Amino acid sequence: MITGVVIALLLLGILLLLLEIIFVPGTTIVGVGGIILLAIGIYLAYDILGSTAGHLALASSVFAVFLSLIVLLKGKTWQRMALDTTVEGKGVEQLEKLVAVGDRGKTISRLNPVGKALLGKKILEVSTTGGFVGENETIEVVKVEQNSIKVKTV
Repeated sequence: MITGVVIALLLLGILLLLLEIIFVPGTTIVGVGGIILLAIGIYLAYDILGSTAGHLALASSVFAVFLSLIVLLKGKTWQRMALDTTVEGKGVEQLEKLVAVGDRGKTISRLNPVGKALLGKKILEVSTTGGFVGENETIEVVKVEQNSIKVKTV
């Protein structure tokens, strides 16, 4: 009877560890539960069934976990679960293509120091080099960075 309980604890512990590795990355209750079940199973094997059964339970648990990891790593399991495409686009539209230094426009909202401005035919978010700029004022682009446009009043 107790041998079946020990075997069930060890198998359930190994199963939970594999679930942790494959489906639930990180340290979660699944992995901690698997380790606890393995520890309880090994402890019961040593305590109740004797040292020979304990050694056997410990060695078989370690062997089963390592064998499972080797099978997972050697097989194409990780390749099926991994994303292998590359992202070539950019999330933010490149401002250098829309606006150049020296372009002029009008503010749509108050710039204190960030606000909206009409530059060409596009409404863009701009920031001042210092101070506040009121609404409907003429501005000039001073600097264009990857994600910001600096302007000054004309």
